[in-house]
Amino acid sequence: MTISRKIISTLIILLLVATTSVMLLACDTDDDNYVDYSTSNNFEYEVVENADMVSYVPLNVTPKYGLIFYVGTVIEPAYYEYLASALAKEGYVAVIPKMSLYMAYAGYKEVEPAFASYPDVEFFVGGHSQGGGAAVRRAMENASTVKGVVLYAPLCYNTDNIVDCNLPTLLLEATNDGVLTAEMKANALTRISADAEKYMLTGSHMSFSTFDDDGVLTMFNDGPLTQEEKDAQRQNTISYTLNFMRSVVTK
Repeated sequence: MTISRKIISTLIILLLVATTSVMLLACDTDDDNYVDYSTSNNFEYEVVENADMVSYVPLNVTPKYGLIFYVGTVIEPAYYEYLASALAKEGYVAVIPKMSLYMAYAGYKEVEPAFASYPDVEFFVGGHSQGGGAAVRRAMENASTVKGVVLYAPLCYNTDNIVDCNLPTLLLEATNDGVLTAEMKANALTRISADAEKYMLTGSHMSFSTFDDDGVLTMFNDGPLTQEEKDAQRQNTISYTLNFMRSVVTK
């Protein structure tokens, strides 16, 4: 009888241990919904818009990282949808603050609603043209809250720079940029670390956005480009951006 009780007690203990292990595994499975940024993804996403920003948010996963993107002057957020949607599909939250179209730099706000809206997301900051200048300013003033910086043909101002901020930085420029002068391009290089990743893409200044019809390119003597060249520039922009961000977040 004593032996039987010992056997029964042992079986009960083993059963409890097995049940607990199964429960823990189930909990881990339920909670482990974070994005794996080391691989290519293709998540569905939703576009959330309010008075302050337009957000592209991956669905059914928990994103750890994202990009806050500042638009170029007179360019509306919708013209960067190609980039924001590509980021969302890979599991990043992409947020485009709504700033005055004629004050892409001066309209910068030190505390953007995006940071408060997604408190669990670590953000890169980035921007195009004057929006790139805004990203440099944002990163300089709040380096500890920024994961990295992504700049697309940036136009910088004042003494803003991130040379000593120790932030991973990507700089993309265009071969046929008719908006920025050689002096402006050289000036931008003085604002970032010598260790920044730098690439020159075949394309134009405006074609970092889709606000680049032939009339706009002619107005700025920017390009000219065929549609295939515009598409290729934007695809390369996506690829370089994703590769850079992946390299930072998977270190």
